[in-house]
Amino acid sequence: MQLSLVEDDQAVVRVACEGQISQNDFTPGSNPMEALLGPGGFGKKVLLNLERTTYIDSSGLSWLFVCHKSFAQAKGKFVLHSIPGRVYQVLQIVRLPSVIPVAPDEATARSMALGEAK
Repeated sequence: MQLSLVEDDQAVVRVACEGQISQNDFTPGSNPMEALLGPGGFGKKVLLNLERTTYIDSSGLSWLFVCHKSFAQAKGKFVLHSIPGRVYQVLQIVRLPSVIPVAPDEATARSMALGEAK
């Protein structure tokens, strides 16, 4: 999994994810989202673009839940968007969209993060 900061326009932070989402690629005890956003990052409104994600496993699902919890605790927002069909099917099986906000595209994700849409 490769995360990259696309833009921070002060209202929202756009992050792109590419490849497989699996904690097998992480250093134990580290969180790539925290490393990317830096101190106070979980207090921001973050849109995670998954359009270039090819696969997600149970450890990747766990990582998304941990990120969601960290954003909630810091009073930030975390919205996933542009999810490929195969990955979205896995998210639906574990009912992730009932816990973490999911949007079909970036514009909708932005509206959700800013509280303009649900």
